[in-house]
Amino acid sequence: MAIRYAVTNGNWSNPATWNGGTLPTAADDVFANTLTVTIDGTFTVLSIRNTSNASPAIAANGTFRYANGGNLTCTAAQAIYAGAATPVLEMTLASPNTAIFNGSVLTMTNTTSFNAIKLSGTGTLTCTGNYTVDNGAALKQIIFVTAAGTLNIIGNLSSTVTSAANAANTLRIDANATVNVTGDIIGSSGITNAGGSATVICNSNSTLNVTGNITGSSTLGIYTLGSTVNIIGSITGGTSVSGLLNNTGAATISVTGVATSSATQPAINVSVAYTTNAASGTLVKVSGNPVNANGLMAIIAPRITIDTAASSWLFQISTGGNRILYAAGVALGNPATNNVRFGTTYGASSELTGTLRVPSAANVLSGVLTDNTTGTLLMTPADFWNYLISSGFTTNSIGDRLQNASTVATTGGQIASYNI
Repeated sequence: MAIRYAVTNGNWSNPATWNGGTLPTAADDVFANTLTVTIDGTFTVLSIRNTSNASPAIAANGTFRYANGGNLTCTAAQAIYAGAATPVLEMTLASPNTAIFNGSVLTMTNTTSFNAIKLSGTGTLTCTGNYTVDNGAALKQIIFVTAAGTLNIIGNLSSTVTSAANAANTLRIDANATVNVTGDIIGSSGITNAGGSATVICNSNSTLNVTGNITGSSTLGIYTLGSTVNIIGSITGGTSVSGLLNNTGAATISVTGVATSSATQPAINVSVAYTTNAASGTLVKVSGNPVNANGLMAIIAPRITIDTAASSWLFQISTGGNRILYAAGVALGNPATNNVRFGTTYGASSELTGTLRVPSAANVLSGVLTDNTTGTLLMTPADFWNYLISSGFTTNSIGDRLQNASTVATTGGQIASYNI
């Protein structure tokens, strides 16, 4: 391991930007040293830092910024070290510019108003790694979004904060951005904090898409003040707070998965007071199977919809035990519609209609099973004869053909006409 540091503002790819006049390697910890280094290619190092260092002497502050298409990988277990209010790594560019960071940030100890990664442009930043915020002074976050760009996170977001006085977040969104998280979001078990120290906080009309599981603990997994949140995965209430809390502004929350309350907290809690405009307040769209526990609702909101035919909701019975309410179409052992008589409605809420055509007994030969009886149709010789008479001379029928067939009389007449 070696220490490398910037000696002037410039591009990463320019040797003159660095001490010694050579580019950092994969074995180096790299310091900004109060300067701005532009990531203008694909590079790999151990870590990046804007902390200070006693020998060589390196000052705190500075930042690493992306050029279009910049790609940086940090392979150390702790990829970024923050030592100043200036973000260590920043994406400032507008759309359609893109940037990629590969690396995990697992701690930011004793920092004040610091952030490791900042998206301050409308371009797209993709981060691959696991990110965990720990103790520190107020307004600290691993990833901070301040512009209406697109952020993709591939990895888990979690918190180990233990001080309620510190509003520390793994991800903070302060702009109308689109954030896509592929990974789990987990609250801290170290303190009880119902807002400021949520693992993810959405302070704006942003869109947060999560493909993964959300777990509340003593702090929230997600705290939103009026955003759109789409979850594909499970969400679970914590010990002291819910998995997701919506406050102040109306939000739209969609869950495709299982929402489960803990014994003390709902999975989703919309803590907006009921007012005259409650009908236009937060909407929770359920496309899964909520599970209440200990009589506590899995979802508490003024407006809830069930969006698919594969939903159920587990409630508790006042005298003990559970009762499951099913949406229309849930497979409960009902016969298939093509096995039920045509026009017959059935199901828990008469939502199914049979399509099977069953002939009546009068149209089935006597003694042959049909439906829940046997056929009663009888055909006598007279029936056959009368049918032949009534339809015997229909065009091209047997009767029509027979009337033109030769007989002894017609054949004799034909021979006699020749005077043989």
